[in-house]
Amino acid sequence: MASLVTKATARITADGLPLPYDRWGEGRPVVLVHGMGSWRRTWPRFANPGYTFFALDLPGFGDAPLPPRRQSLDDFGHALAAALAAWGFAEPPLLVGHSFGAMVITRAAALGIPGGVAGLLLVSPAGLADPMGAMTPTPYYCLNRVLLDLTGSNLYGSRMVRALGADPDGMDRRMRQDLQYGWRHAREMARMGQFYQYPTMAADLAGAGYPYQALVGDRDPLFPRATLEPALARLVPNVTWMPSFGHVPFLQDGPRFQPFWDRALAALYPAGSPA
Repeated sequence: MASLVTKATARITADGLPLPYDRWGEGRPVVLVHGMGSWRRTWPRFANPGYTFFALDLPGFGDAPLPPRRQSLDDFGHALAAALAAWGFAEPPLLVGHSFGAMVITRAAALGIPGGVAGLLLVSPAGLADPMGAMTPTPYYCLNRVLLDLTGSNLYGSRMVRALGADPDGMDRRMRQDLQYGWRHAREMARMGQFYQYPTMAADLAGAGYPYQALVGDRDPLFPRATLEPALARLVPNVTWMPSFGHVPFLQDGPRFQPFWDRALAALYPAGSPA
């Protein structure tokens, strides 16, 4: 999971909002959608030959502007579909979503994406069960912003990383900074009121008509296996349980996550095989 030297950063307009994105690699398009309290730079720079990766900030997260009104899950789905249309890919892309991002890509596919997608890859998906021990926003936006700044500070940053099932001492300084930046700039999370519910997620995923896979850590503190496994039962055999991984497997242990990533990517979207 090496870092690439060549990387282009730009903005794309989706539903009137300029959404920042990073692009790297060369080949078939793979779109990476971050989780709640995160942003585009949390994704590692995957170095799989034969793919171009696009990692974008959802509205109200990272460097993306905050929309005028509180966003719904459908709003995020429509924003992603608009971004895909604006990119104008020559072939349907593969969508990859981490945590809340898995909810977004599933909802976008269910709502309908012009031109379709090649498939969906869900990493540590939220939406199929309620998160355990997650921060509950107060009704007050300004207070929530203060709490995000505090819990994303250097003083409390290690606690945040451990709450995701990762070892802060095993991360380099830049990785920690990226996690903290995403958390502190999650402005839409500060006003969402409560975590998004998606009771039809499993049905939407199975009924969207696209191939899909899920990569799930069996030691995810937010979605323990005992809680998540019943919800994932109807999606088997499209689920791979990754032993000893928490909620952010690609940051917890990149080299050990890589084989799971490589197999899922090759199965859903083989390099050099246009759809």
